[in-house]
Amino acid sequence: MTAPEYTNYYYYNGNIFYNSGFGMPNCTAYAWGRVYELLGKEPKLSTSNARDWFNYNRENNYYSYGKTPKLGAVACFDNADGGHVAVVEDINNGTVTFSNSAYMGENFYLSYADINDKNPGQKGWKFQGYIYPDEFSDNNESLNSTRVISAEDGLNLRKYAGLNADVIDIIPKKSQIFITSVFKSDGYLWGKTHYNGNIGYCVIDYTLSVF
Repeated sequence: MTAPEYTNYYYYNGNIFYNSGFGMPNCTAYAWGRVYELLGKEPKLSTSNARDWFNYNRENNYYSYGKTPKLGAVACFDNADGGHVAVVEDINNGTVTFSNSAYMGENFYLSYADINDKNPGQKGWKFQGYIYPDEFSDNNESLNSTRVISAEDGLNLRKYAGLNADVIDIIPKKSQIFITSVFKSDGYLWGKTHYNGNIGYCVIDYTLSVF
C-alpha cells in the first residue's frame, strides 16, 4: 500500500525494466516488480507495453487469467498510450484497491474500483482481464495421464487454454489422449495434449480417467 524504497531489489536493481532504462515511474516496471516481490522469483510476464501483457500471457499459457479480481492479480488495460497494468492489493466491502505507477507520471499511487465494475475504475480504457501469477501454469503442474473424451460431440482442441482460442481440431468421443500438463483458465481445467499431429489444449472436465 506504500511506494517501494529505492533500495528495494524487486523494483530497482533486480528489475528488468529498470535495468533497461524504463524503470519507475512506469506501470510495467512497477507491476513486474510487485509480482516478483510476491512470488519471490522472476515472473513470466511480458516485458513489452502494458497492452501486450494479457495476450502474451494467454498465448504462452504462463498463468491463469480471467475477469474476477483476486489478491495479487495483475489488471490489464488497453488505451491509446500503450496500455496500463496494476496490481490488486486489497478486496474489502465490495471495493478493489490497486497499486500503480504511471509512465512519466506518479511514481506510485493507489486506485479503487467497485468489485462489480466491468472496466475497473478506468473510464475510456479497455479492460482486458486479470492475470493470476500465483496460480499454477502448464509449466509446473503435470498430470501425465491418459484420458478418454466423454463429450457427445467430441472435444475442441484449441490453440491455447481459453474459450476464445482458435479451434485447431475436434477430438471425437471415446478417443484417448495423453495429458502432459494442466492449466486453469476461464473457469475450467485444461490439459495440454496432442491429437492428429496437432498440439493444443482441451477442457479436462469433459474427459474421463483411463485406469
